[in-house]
Amino acid sequence: MASNYDYFYKEAKEAQASVLLKYFNVQPHHTVIDIGSGTGFLAERLFKRSELKTPVWCVDPSAAMQEEAKKKEGVFPVQKSADEFLDECVVIDRCFDRAMCVATPHHFVDAVKIFRGVESILSPGGVFLVMEAGEFTFPWFTKVENRMGAFFGERKEITSAFLRLAKFEVEVTEENIDFSVTKSKSYDMLRGRFISGLTELTDEEIEEGIDELQRVKLKDLKPQDDISISCTLLVFIARKKSTLAVNV
Repeated sequence: MASNYDYFYKEAKEAQASVLLKYFNVQPHHTVIDIGSGTGFLAERLFKRSELKTPVWCVDPSAAMQEEAKKKEGVFPVQKSADEFLDECVVIDRCFDRAMCVATPHHFVDAVKIFRGVESILSPGGVFLVMEAGEFTFPWFTKVENRMGAFFGERKEITSAFLRLAKFEVEVTEENIDFSVTKSKSYDMLRGRFISGLTELTDEEIEEGIDELQRVKLKDLKPQDDISISCTLLVFIARKKSTLAVNV
């Protein structure tokens, strides 16, 4: 997955980067950390476009993902799980101005614990930006389509509640993003199980699903034809409570 990650997600990540930069007030002097950073795609975009003076700390437990991250500019890879890193962070208490976590919270076993850990490493007045998909319009085959409601579920309410339990002040907004991929790439994405909701399916079930798409939804499209995809992004701006006057 790691070697194909940027290929699968390039169009979606570019659209996410625009939303990230719209809502994330990052200044060149800020120190930033990305929790669950994957290949560092968004961290690199943030580093370049915000003209950061120091690299973005990219925390991800996958060695394969971090090998890809090492190839990017403005990225400081930290190969640890979020739990492991934050448990060790007493020595760097309150040293980050900004933190971000994109399309990752649904993987956390104990999201409240992670969010509390992030709150503890932010400087007074620091901001934690979380983004999750609320809806995702993609040419799903029947077996997957029936699962999508449960997969995306009530993320807005749940993530907001978890952030507030971690003592953040939370604002939530929604942004619609649109992009396209070719028909052949959409099949590659399905075979590569580009979202967690596909991981339980066998190779045979994936191929049966692609065959269904080929016969029904996508039968009139050539492999190089574009497919329009839309996604509703939930953007959570979580601010660390502070009574201090802080230069942010």
